[in-house]
Amino acid sequence: MIFYKQICLLLCLALTIATKTLCQNHKTDSLPQPVGFVNDFEDIFSTTQENYLDSMIRAYEEKTTIQIALITVDSSMTSRRDFDNYILQIANAWGVGKKGKDNGITIGISKGYRTMRIQNGYGIESVLSDIETKNIIDTAFILPFKRGEYFEGVANGLKAIMNKLH
Repeated sequence: MIFYKQICLLLCLALTIATKTLCQNHKTDSLPQPVGFVNDFEDIFSTTQENYLDSMIRAYEEKTTIQIALITVDSSMTSRRDFDNYILQIANAWGVGKKGKDNGITIGISKGYRTMRIQNGYGIESVLSDIETKNIIDTAFILPFKRGEYFEGVANGLKAIMNKLH
């Protein structure tokens, strides 16, 4: 009976360690550091396009205090399965949004995984619901993405978000 209890304890310990490891897939020290409002780690945009999007987001932040961070994610940065959680971790680690207002929006795009996520801060959720966010993704972002027009999709999506929030 003692041997059985020891095996059960070892299995529980192993399961606990495995679960903790899976939940900590991306430690904040392994996350990329932001280089601006636009962080194109997948090299989707030209320098001119990045500068345009960055200035668009910067001007909006100066006008409204709402911060938007855009990140393109290469498949070497996370798995497809962990993509949504990775974008949440980025939003938290980068501190997107003003302290006390929690008015940040983090837009994650992976051309390689053919997916994207918009992570709204709590201060944004009361103005831009999950349903409205999904609608913006489906209409403003995804339609141009399907034609390979990532810059146009992001510019359209940003404008849709900005129009909805302002």
